[in-house]
Amino acid sequence: MRTVNHPGSKIQLWVAVLGVSCLLLQSASATLLFTEAFNYTPNSALGGQTNPGTGAAWSGGNSGLTVGSTSLYSPAVADQGGYDLVIQNGSAGTVVATFANQTGGTVYYSFLFDPLVANGGNNYFIALNAGTTAPNGGSDAIDAYSYSSGKIEVRASPAAANAGSSIALTLGTTHFIVEEINLVSSTLSTASLWVDPVTGGDTPPTATATLSGLSATMVDNIGFKANSTASGQDLIGNVRVATTWAEVTPIPEPSTFALLGLGLGLMAAVIRRRRS
Repeated sequence: MRTVNHPGSKIQLWVAVLGVSCLLLQSASATLLFTEAFNYTPNSALGGQTNPGTGAAWSGGNSGLTVGSTSLYSPAVADQGGYDLVIQNGSAGTVVATFANQTGGTVYYSFLFDPLVANGGNNYFIALNAGTTAPNGGSDAIDAYSYSSGKIEVRASPAAANAGSSIALTLGTTHFIVEEINLVSSTLSTASLWVDPVTGGDTPPTATATLSGLSATMVDNIGFKANSTASGQDLIGNVRVATTWAEVTPIPEPSTFALLGLGLGLMAAVIRRRRS
C-alpha cells in the first residue's frame, strides 16, 4: 500500500523540528547591566581582575577580598557557575567595578549570601554607588548591612535608620538576597530588600523592608567591603544587576539533555502518527 504524504503531516513535522530548536535555546532576556560569578583563579585577589561580561576591572581590594574555591548554590535561582567571593573581615578594604550609568527608573541587584559567623559589629558589605565611589556606609546610594544580631538590612542615603529582616539569618546557610533602588529624585527615591523571596515572574512579591525619602539619583558601580570592626568570613556568589525583577531572579532552567529528550519525544510522536 502506498503511503500518502499529507501536507498536514509535513507541517506537523516541521513544527516538531522547530519545537526542538526552541527548546534547545536558553530563554532570551534583556541584557543584564552586570553579572559576576567570580570565575577567576581560586584564592586570588578580586582586585585587579577583569569582569568577563562587561570588561570592567575590579579596582582596589586587599587580602580580605579573595576568590574562593567553592561555589554558593540555591535551588531558588539559576546558577552562573564559577566560585564565591570570600570576605575575610578583620582588615578594611574595598573593590569596585562599573556598569552602564543609570539615572532613573528601578535598579535591582541580587546575590547569594552565606554568613559563616555572626558579625562582630553592624557592617555594610555590598553597595551600589555613583561614579567609582567605594562602599562607605551611610552615604551609599544603597547597601546591605550584616548585623551582630544575625539580621540583614538595607540602608540608603540619607535614611535615618536601616530597615531589614525581622529574624536572623541562619549561619552557614546560603540565603538569596535582592535589593532594589528606585531612582526618582533627590528626595523621593526609595529602596527595598527581599530575603529569600519567591523567584521568577515579572512582579516582585511584598518586600521584606522598604526605605523612602532617599537622595540617590544615579548608580553605575557595585562594590564589596571587608571591615576591620567585624570578624570571621562572609561568602557571596551569583551576583546580578539589572533593571527588572525577572532578570535578577531567574529560576533554574531544565538541563540541555532534558530539553533534548523532550524535543525528540515530540518528533517521535509526530513520526508515529504519520505512519499510522
